[in-house]
Amino acid sequence: MRWVTYLSPSGGAERPGVVDDGCVFGYPGHESVPALLAENRDALADAYQRALAAPVEIIVEFETRLCPPVRPSAPVTVVVGAGERREVDPALVRGTDDGVMLPAGMPAVSAAPGVAAVFGGGGRHAGYCLACLWRTPEGADVALTLGPAIVTGDEFDGSDLAVTAAADGTELAAAVLDGKLAWAEGLRGEIVAALPAGTRPLEPGEELFIDGGVLGEYELRVGSGA
Repeated sequence: MRWVTYLSPSGGAERPGVVDDGCVFGYPGHESVPALLAENRDALADAYQRALAAPVEIIVEFETRLCPPVRPSAPVTVVVGAGERREVDPALVRGTDDGVMLPAGMPAVSAAPGVAAVFGGGGRHAGYCLACLWRTPEGADVALTLGPAIVTGDEFDGSDLAVTAAADGTELAAAVLDGKLAWAEGLRGEIVAALPAGTRPLEPGEELFIDGGVLGEYELRVGSGA
């Protein structure tokens, strides 16, 4: 299953949805994605089927305005590079369509792509999504991009998760993470992320393409807002 949070074209509210066959199917209930992930696997699968059977709307995926699939209520624990652990302010979390603005006076930002694990009720692992931490040359956090979708465990066979980041057709960073979640041992929170690779500084106007294989892909222009 692939769960997203998107801006509904009917009223502009954030709504849960599922991705299937190149389209986003709006979930017909009132629960948020985090509330749905807090349910057990059978209840989540039932919700997925309800979205496919009776969606409130169907939108072509590439025309959908995606928000962060979950908006964390507490700092997000991330491990950057070879083992630097830090807590990212939840206010810095962005969706893949939200862009990344440079702080005033900053000429560039670097990106650290990787994988985030999302946990539901009782600390149960609910799925994965792509993650990318944007930082100033001095190392200050600018934004944490999550998405495009949370991909649940039924989509995985335990294989390693590979993520690459490229600009102008040149690979700038690549990461491979254990698909059985060994890297998350000792990390706590509703979302935790491993971001072992980093790009060179990226200037405004450059486009970074992030490819996570089964986790999806997206492109983001540096210096652009929502």
